[in-house]
Amino acid sequence: MVSSESSHSALHQIPRNSLALLMIAQVVVLMPHALHLSPWIVAVGLFCGFWRTRVYQGQWDYPRNWIKALLVVASAVGVALSGSDVFSLEAATSMLLLAFALKLLEMKNRRDAYVVVFLSYFVIATEFLFDQSMAVAAYEFGAMVVVTAAMVGMNQFHTRVRPVASLRLAAGLVAQALPLTVVLFVFFPRVAPLWTVPLPGGGTTGISEQMTPGDIANLTQSDQLAFRVVFDDEVPAYQELYWRGLVYSDFHNGTWSAQKSRFVASPGEPAAAGDAASYQVLMEPTMRDWLYALDRAVPETPGVRRVADYTLRSRDPVMSVFRYEVSSYPGARLDGRGMTRAMEVQATRYPVDDNPRIQAYADELWQRTGDIDGFVRSLLQQISSGDYHYTLKPPILPSENSIDAFWFDTQRGFCTHYAGALVFMLRSVGAPARMVGGYQGGEINPITGHLVVRQYDAHAWVEVWDEGRGWRRVDPTQAVAPARIESGIEAALSAEDRAELAAMTAARLGDWTLVSSLLNWSESLEHRWNLWVIGFDAGSQRGLLEDLLGDITPVRIGLAMLFFGALSLSVAALALFWRRRPTRRHPVERAFRSFGDAAARHGYEREVHESPMVFVERVGHQARVNPAQLQLLIAQLEALLYNPAVAWGSRELKYLRTQLRRLHFRLAFASTQ
Repeated sequence: MVSSESSHSALHQIPRNSLALLMIAQVVVLMPHALHLSPWIVAVGLFCGFWRTRVYQGQWDYPRNWIKALLVVASAVGVALSGSDVFSLEAATSMLLLAFALKLLEMKNRRDAYVVVFLSYFVIATEFLFDQSMAVAAYEFGAMVVVTAAMVGMNQFHTRVRPVASLRLAAGLVAQALPLTVVLFVFFPRVAPLWTVPLPGGGTTGISEQMTPGDIANLTQSDQLAFRVVFDDEVPAYQELYWRGLVYSDFHNGTWSAQKSRFVASPGEPAAAGDAASYQVLMEPTMRDWLYALDRAVPETPGVRRVADYTLRSRDPVMSVFRYEVSSYPGARLDGRGMTRAMEVQATRYPVDDNPRIQAYADELWQRTGDIDGFVRSLLQQISSGDYHYTLKPPILPSENSIDAFWFDTQRGFCTHYAGALVFMLRSVGAPARMVGGYQGGEINPITGHLVVRQYDAHAWVEVWDEGRGWRRVDPTQAVAPARIESGIEAALSAEDRAELAAMTAARLGDWTLVSSLLNWSESLEHRWNLWVIGFDAGSQRGLLEDLLGDITPVRIGLAMLFFGALSLSVAALALFWRRRPTRRHPVERAFRSFGDAAARHGYEREVHESPMVFVERVGHQARVNPAQLQLLIAQLEALLYNPAVAWGSRELKYLRTQLRRLHFRLAFASTQ
């Protein structure tokens, strides 16, 4: 007899199949974090899982209390020394992962196992704070199924490991929850979080507030996404796609720096200047507040403002995919208010003791030309006709007299080299000028028609002040490498430089039709994911609800949630009932059951212990059927029911039904005697 104590202990033990799935789930939920957290944290998690596996196999014992205390202290010290801020997301996630791993070492009963399962769900959720791509979402969906399967196994007491059955049931449970999840996603109000932690610094900033010649050349070796653009109408010509980001006004020790503009521009100023190009930008996380738009932009999204240098700023740093609407007026004057004294001082300041050769060269050229237009034309002519080269691998320049070294000695550079030299020379002769950093061009996805701008589209150009026209763009890259502006960076580079570009992009694989089509298809899916899931903010929700409900009121939203929630639950209930529907029986079995029901109406009930053949033989004798015919019917029935090697078709089934009907007729006739 089993004692109550042992029965209670067995009740609280972790089933073997669930424990095995918990070990698998630990690896599954930890692996994505290996890309952005310290490798030693993932190693600790895997080591704890290995230790628990040895305990599961009966080869090791649980760690003693002093060992667990030592591991906790060592983990906390390791996080503190890892370089992350104490209140950063990396530190918080690291502590969660370590707690999850260490909990495995003391997991002895069902309660402990449930804690590990719930921690697994939290670990899955934290991954979306680092990466919200569609691929990660699909992976974490599978991870959630594995964790749910481990929880399903908690309720199974058999000792045989059956992970496939648990996984199948868990996948069904998760799939049944998806319709209600979609309803809550669409209708539940978007509210700000009650608390936040600093998000990770892993966003791709692209261009930065400080730029040294050669920095953008390094960006071109990255294929990371900068932003996507959806135009309301046709996409402008490629050479007009200058995506303004930052304006660089200060130059010191070979480095250009952007200043926060103190001058607020009038948002509606360009509205009277012709037709506008309207578009939406879906910007990737940068952890910075500057945004990108075409020149002469007017923001139309709350929380986005424009400053005096015509760059856009968001209210908060861009921590996740951020969607904003913009209208750009290409025919408007850039800064029609005129040049103020403070702006002029900022746009003409330069270190007079730096780059003496280029200053002397600019003074001599200014004496010969006499005006800004002639001065700029002469410089562009010098670039296009001289021995200047456009390359991703420019020579390293000294911090002092860097422009002298570039212009007179190396004569090899990227867009920042030429733009910086042009701005410096303009300022040295008293002409207001500045360098603008951003992106130029982009790839049009032929499937969805949206524009994709990547890091290798980073670019820098010049703006020079014209009293009659305001700020006007001058791009020296168009003089040294016109194909860069007209067709993209890959068209302007040598074969050696093109090999430095990122591999899996259209910039390198444009000639491979099949691969390029696959990349476009993948990009279109990711774009739709960002548009309808990641970028589904309060504004998008309001627009969708207005289309569905008309006037948005709490009553209408509540009724809509009740209706669609009930509809989603009905789908889940239908799936459950469908799984429990009666199975369709074999045609031979249906024919025999039909005969049995008919015989019962005439008083010939089949006994519980009787097989189909014994029953047919008994009623056949009572109906005085010819023994030879009766044995033939019994043999055929037995073969069709129990011998899978016997082939049957419509002919055999028709013969069986005919013989059973004849037997039924004999029984009916015998019952009237």
